[in-house]
Amino acid sequence: MGQITSVGDIRVGNAHSEDARTGVSVVLFDADFPVAYEARGGWPGTYDADSIGVAKTFIRKHAVFLTGGDVFGFDCAVGIRRFLVEKGMAAKQGAGKLPGIVGANIYDLEYADTSKADYVRLGYEACRNAGSGSFEEGSVGAGRGATVGKFRGMGHASKGGLGSSSLELPYGIRVGALVVTNSVGNIVDYKTGDIVAGSRLDAGGYALFEESVGEYLGRGLRSTTIGVVATNARLTHEELIKVAQLAHDGLAMSVRPAHLTTDGDTIFAVSTEKVTPPVETRFIVDAVGYAAAICVAEAVLRSVKVSRQQTPR
Repeated sequence: MGQITSVGDIRVGNAHSEDARTGVSVVLFDADFPVAYEARGGWPGTYDADSIGVAKTFIRKHAVFLTGGDVFGFDCAVGIRRFLVEKGMAAKQGAGKLPGIVGANIYDLEYADTSKADYVRLGYEACRNAGSGSFEEGSVGAGRGATVGKFRGMGHASKGGLGSSSLELPYGIRVGALVVTNSVGNIVDYKTGDIVAGSRLDAGGYALFEESVGEYLGRGLRSTTIGVVATNARLTHEELIKVAQLAHDGLAMSVRPAHLTTDGDTIFAVSTEKVTPPVETRFIVDAVGYAAAICVAEAVLRSVKVSRQQTPR
């Protein structure tokens, strides 16, 4: 499996602060493309996501960001907007294309120190670092402050991070995912059922959520796993909404439990509109949506495996 950049016409950039242990990841588009989203966690933190909701018209965007810092992380949009205007991808005035930016945040405040973070600068730097080739995964960008398995408290948690994956389907269709894994639940290898990261036991191994409900209740821990799925298949905005919905199956496959009231799980879906397969669109939506779910599950798995290698607990 490759990375989300293999879809084509998109670039990924990361920037983070080692002192603050938080950061920003940006997906930049080579043109303004249609974007949709689906939030299934009970505590989502999104930036201008209502503009790409059902029956909305300002759906073509230039960038999607994933950021740490909870609400403080939204300052990264200022840096991203500055970059888009400087590079001529968008204009300051209505006579040109206004900057189209959407994004989501994770709650990493129990691990990061946002008082040391300049999210405006991090947003700009992430854009400057964006490339169309391979990129670093793990404890980078918005994944720098990500942790997983927090249902028994941060003292038992494991490192989360940034991961990516992609698949190629018939007719030249490509699908990819970029995910920041920051969950209350454990991370499971969806192919084997084995827990690979999560709430660590002192004697080794990992605790099960269903056996630790008493420890979870009353802790008030907040988390969010967020991501972007992309395809080169030409899809309408409504069809992209369905793809985003199906992509959430990847979280259910790999994060257990997912979509809690204390999670803000959100996934964006974008089409670069380059491929129009000679089959009914509804079949394309199903195939792309399922592939997106697999890519999300694989990206989650990769995010914790790489982070564990980079940043031992």
